[in-house]
Amino acid sequence: MLKLAFGLMLIAVCGASTIQLLRVRTTKSVYTSQYTIHRKAYNWLQARAECRRCGGHLVTINDAAEHFFLTRALQRYKIRSAWTGLNDRAKEGTYRWDRYNSLGGYKRWCKGQPNNWRNSQDCVMLTGNSKCLNDRACLSRKFFICEVNVYKTLSVQTV
Repeated sequence: MLKLAFGLMLIAVCGASTIQLLRVRTTKSVYTSQYTIHRKAYNWLQARAECRRCGGHLVTINDAAEHFFLTRALQRYKIRSAWTGLNDRAKEGTYRWDRYNSLGGYKRWCKGQPNNWRNSQDCVMLTGNSKCLNDRACLSRKFFICEVNVYKTLSVQTV
């Protein structure tokens, strides 16, 4: 019931210009994330602020399955690219995920990327058609993907 109420609250807070996606992984742990693809173009800092306002963060891609889940969603909704939480704003060439300032996660770069073209690309977008990551100037306006971790347990026990 709490998860349903939270999901309804998220839709109300984040508006109608978003696409709601829900992904559930079950192995030894259960992990549910709700993603919103925002169809309003913001620069990277504005996108990060909007995700936080909606109770989440710019998406952190943890593995290949999550990467391809998101690229398929971009393709399905005919979105060429969208901001992720990956960036090297603090130190050039050291890409970290914004949520935990983490070096980990999954990074499938497009061919020749990251290239920091004209020494001006510090934020990273996920491309739908190419299914890869590309660095871009943070002031570029893009759609963006927010992630809200709805529920997480470290172990599932059967009784």
